Amino acid sequence: MFVLETAEMPWDPVKANTRTGRISRKFIREGELAPGVGYTSDLVKYHGGHGVFTAPRHVHNFDQIRLTLSGETDYGAEQIAGPGDATFFPAGAYYGPERFEAAEIFLLQWSPDWVTREQSDAAYAELAKTGEFKDGFYVTAGEDGQEVRKDGTNALWEAVNGKPLVIPSPKYQTPVLMRPEGFDWKPTSDGLDAKDLGHLTDDDLNIVSCRWSEGGVLKLSAERTYILWISSGAMSLDGKRLGEKTILFSDFGEAHDLYGIESGEATCIGLPVSA
Repeated sequence: MFVLETAEMPWDPVKANTRTGRISRKFIREGELAPGVGYTSDLVKYHGGHGVFTAPRHVHNFDQIRLTLSGETDYGAEQIAGPGDATFFPAGAYYGPERFEAAEIFLLQWSPDWVTREQSDAAYAELAKTGEFKDGFYVTAGEDGQEVRKDGTNALWEAVNGKPLVIPSPKYQTPVLMRPEGFDWKPTSDGLDAKDLGHLTDDDLNIVSCRWSEGGVLKLSAERTYILWISSGAMSLDGKRLGEKTILFSDFGEAHDLYGIESGEATCIGLPVSA
């Protein structure tokens, strides 16, 4: 079990930024969802004014989930997520151009051959010696003197792994944007109400909005890793109060019961079963 109360954590500026704009983050956790499947998770803040974040249309070899916590996140192609919305980005699916102004998200990214934060920062410093990160790309000069552009994040992956990146065939052609406001609350047997936003991929990635009143019970089983973001109210775990802006990881093989002590809501992500 991993629990982090994020409200009082400071925002750290992102220095090794492969995109444009001013970005800050709160590092949450990094590790393995299962042997050989690595991940990184952050709270990310995109600043407005002259620090607007933009990124060109692009594609990656990893899966990701983004929960929009405040503001709007424009993922291109009229996919604009607002507060409370969840978006799944399948590996191999193009998205963008992106534009975020004065927004905050929870970001989770995972894959085999995952590049850790330490590896990414080291590769950024090394690549910056021979090229430039500009407009979301890593730019170098070819033998003919013309610009050669690669997606900045993908360039880091290639530098770390020492081989060309291969983009997989996507399980979904575009990101899947889930809007909880379009779902009805359904009562559960444990005294909670739930909105089952989606069961995605053959590995059953699951995203659920839940709400509770005092005495409601949220059961997290041992079959998979669960991530819980508490957006309002409070729950109790082993006598400890978990309030607003607390994030919880219930790792594979663990089982926990959380009890509602103040009416509230949360988003629960059930990571893929096979992972």
